[in-house]
Amino acid sequence: MSQLIEVLPVQMELGECPLWDHRRNRLYWVDIIRCTLFELDWLSRAMRTWPLPALGGGLALLGADEILVAAQTGLFRFSPATGQYQYFLHPEVGMPTNRLNEGKADPAGNFWIGSMSTLGRRPEGSLYRVSPAGQISRMLSGIHVPNALVFLPGDEVIFADSHMKLIWCYHLDPHSGEFAGRQVFADDTALASIPDGAVADREGNIWNAKFGGGRIAVYRGQGRLADELLLPATQVTSCAFCGPDLDYLAVTTAKRLLDDEQRRAQTEAGNLFIFRPGATGLREPVSRI
Repeated sequence: MSQLIEVLPVQMELGECPLWDHRRNRLYWVDIIRCTLFELDWLSRAMRTWPLPALGGGLALLGADEILVAAQTGLFRFSPATGQYQYFLHPEVGMPTNRLNEGKADPAGNFWIGSMSTLGRRPEGSLYRVSPAGQISRMLSGIHVPNALVFLPGDEVIFADSHMKLIWCYHLDPHSGEFAGRQVFADDTALASIPDGAVADREGNIWNAKFGGGRIAVYRGQGRLADELLLPATQVTSCAFCGPDLDYLAVTTAKRLLDDEQRRAQTEAGNLFIFRPGATGLREPVSRI
């Protein structure tokens, strides 16, 4: 049974992208709207923040203890030691009304990043793969809001379009990066909430944040709902296993789209929650781009 261990009162407008760095025992996450990158030192509990170059949208581990940061203005290498960003590429040069959203490294060291329109829920986003050589390939298009990207053993990929309220499962060709055999993994069209960020545990279960639903849904097998983790905030955005043994779960939340009355009622909205979920996660791959 999941147990709430700690609440960090960071009061984010749109918390997202939790990432555990097993190399340094640090937890990272962002506030997309307030353009802030957070770091929690797991052992000392000290916290640091840095401004993002622009609206944030994805994090991954890089070599040399760096962090890959996806922002509206492109991909950046970030050094926590110096606090400096170094721009190196943008998968959508010439598309200023789009921003990057939902980035993950895969086991082969590629970095995957989605994009979405800032002008409304238009099907103008894509999902890109950036290879270690820096080659950019568009793997999916016509996306409204990319989310819930998870790479599973056996070359399976979980991916959602939050606007469509559908989570899909694909087969991934590990060489070409092509997606095939799309099947509906979970159908949220009858729910008031939408599927947001997700992570897999060591048993292959999918933990998916339900924005507007105040919970993390746990799926087993072919999208079978097995459990739920409830939070005192409705706008649940993403989650990541963390801690030296990966037996904690960090959950980001938001205030976004809450009206004034809801903000007063949900005093914990926008905080970061840390649970003992009764499950363990997997190490995040290190991107080689």
